[in-house]
Amino acid sequence: MAGYFHEVHARFGTEFWVNNPSLPEINLGLDNGAVGIASNPRYVATLLKSEPDFVHKIIDEVLGKKHKNDNQHLAMQVIQKVVSRPLRMFQTRYRESRGRYGHVAIQGNPYTNDDLALLLREAETFHELGENIIIKLPATATGVQALEELTARGWSTIATMSFSVPQYVCMAEAHRRGLERTKQRPRCLITILPGMFDEYLAEDAARRGVNISSDVLGQAGLTAARAAYNIYRQRKYEAIIISGGARSPYHWTELAGGAMAITLSGKLARTLLADSPPVVSRVQASAPGEVVEELREKFPDFIRACDENSMVSEEFRSYGPVVRFQNSLAEGIDTIVKEIQLRRER
Repeated sequence: MAGYFHEVHARFGTEFWVNNPSLPEINLGLDNGAVGIASNPRYVATLLKSEPDFVHKIIDEVLGKKHKNDNQHLAMQVIQKVVSRPLRMFQTRYRESRGRYGHVAIQGNPYTNDDLALLLREAETFHELGENIIIKLPATATGVQALEELTARGWSTIATMSFSVPQYVCMAEAHRRGLERTKQRPRCLITILPGMFDEYLAEDAARRGVNISSDVLGQAGLTAARAAYNIYRQRKYEAIIISGGARSPYHWTELAGGAMAITLSGKLARTLLADSPPVVSRVQASAPGEVVEELREKFPDFIRACDENSMVSEEFRSYGPVVRFQNSLAEGIDTIVKEIQLRRER
């Protein structure tokens, strides 16, 4: 098939994934070369705006089973049912590619993701949803253990909440250890989140009264992503980068050309399809030296993002952008819980 995303994938191996998609956006992905679907606990909150009837029907089905579980447990059941829709729709892509593509991601409850036993128990439930499920785990010390174990079981994974080179390396090594324990070759993708990282640094600058231009800030996340990608290439890790949190088309165009995945909202995907930018590789480009120097001078968390030995795994959970994203994911669960309660009280 012809088309912009097809051409980028055919030429460079850069994978297009759709993030938290509505039904029209799932179909857009299928029609335009998306190889997978990314989702997180904010997925249902997103669909409440675009497809409220679909979400309400699922909530009512869950409530109709007379569960004694609290609303937070019910929220996770709602997420599983919501994710089951793209899971079914991408199954053909999974089978046609012999399991290489067609994965659909699901993530567990952020309120309990520091508990290894609960992470593994959730993963066992998610694994039963379908052959093309891919399980998201936090890029934290707890997530390191969980990812190695799930890899050893032959299950595909995404390490999420990763913003930094040390997180990428730590999770890639965990995946490699897991591969040594199995004859299977499950996929592993590890996030770097440029757009979200830039937002975090902008908030950090505002808190501390740091003067920084938006043009300089806009290079921070891309620089971290490229640093991680260079290590991926040098060490030939099996786990690839999945760049997420895109806020602008340039978060795609500046990383296209790499053997990595990039997630896009339906809105950004439509913009790129309409613009059809040149199919060129930019992943090996770099920000001007003075820009990187300014970022390093003004933001300790930028140094932590780019320098491999800047953090150990026990520090990941308290890393500023990780905390920010964790809180955002928890808000996603809270939104579902509130909606469940409203449906209970009708």
